[in-house]
Amino acid sequence: YLAMTDGTKKAPLYIVIADFNGWAQTRICLQRLRESEYQNFAVIVVDHGTTGETANGLAEFPGIVRVQADAELWWTGATNIGIRKALELGASQIMLLNNDCYVDSLTIGELVDVSRTSPGQIIAPLQRDAATDDILVARVATCFTLGFPTFVLPHMKKVPQGAGGKVATRLIVGGRGVVIPATVFDSVGLFDETALPHYAADHDFYLRCRDLGIALFIATGASVTIDGTRTTAARDLGDMNWGEFVASLRDPRSHRNVATLMTLFKRHYPIRPLFFIGVFLNLARYLFSYVLSRTSSLLRR
Repeated sequence: YLAMTDGTKKAPLYIVIADFNGWAQTRICLQRLRESEYQNFAVIVVDHGTTGETANGLAEFPGIVRVQADAELWWTGATNIGIRKALELGASQIMLLNNDCYVDSLTIGELVDVSRTSPGQIIAPLQRDAATDDILVARVATCFTLGFPTFVLPHMKKVPQGAGGKVATRLIVGGRGVVIPATVFDSVGLFDETALPHYAADHDFYLRCRDLGIALFIATGASVTIDGTRTTAARDLGDMNWGEFVASLRDPRSHRNVATLMTLFKRHYPIRPLFFIGVFLNLARYLFSYVLSRTSSLLRR
């Protein structure tokens, strides 16, 4: 590493973590990074929470760059601040790591090895459930025509075999250990924090990358585990009453909020003037899933 003036370290890979009042998870995330066999990286934590817990807790992890940001920011704006800081410090690659995503000791080294043979390409790890260790995401498809911004079939949850330890994917889900070359941001720009402040900014970004010919890959030998306890407000359908279901259609913390879906489908629906068909199909499926899950939940009580 090269020492920076504030005692932190400079490296080719910067790992950007956004934290909004999530120190318990962030601490585990940082501990796992500390245990990584590959250590040629620096860490930026964007602290946009409303308490001092993260700021105080980071004393346990000297050398981390802490960026204080506005508590009103959502994921996209906070992530962009971290990316800008990493670029300012000279990063050649940036890993986006949600604070509820935990690497194992080999994850970063595997990602770096694959990225060395894949210049200019975006590389992401497999995603596993922290509770069960089941694979949540290996590859991802899209089917905007039928209302699916994300489409994962059962066979796509199995570890695929690919030359060079990687397989192509049509989409990458979120900031869950993805490694992005700094040159990509020169070509594509940052995530759209204005129109997509929280959910779907990742979909939009990676789809813009694909439109510009930037390939997306999954490194089959690397994985992160996902702690899903603080995820989307639209997750636990069976436990939601009708009022909570309706609220999820406008809550920015819900990946089903209508404003987000409208923006995403307007930009990426195959037949742009008919984007509302995709939005309708998406929401209709959500309503059907809610009714089914809620009925099943009530019958079990």
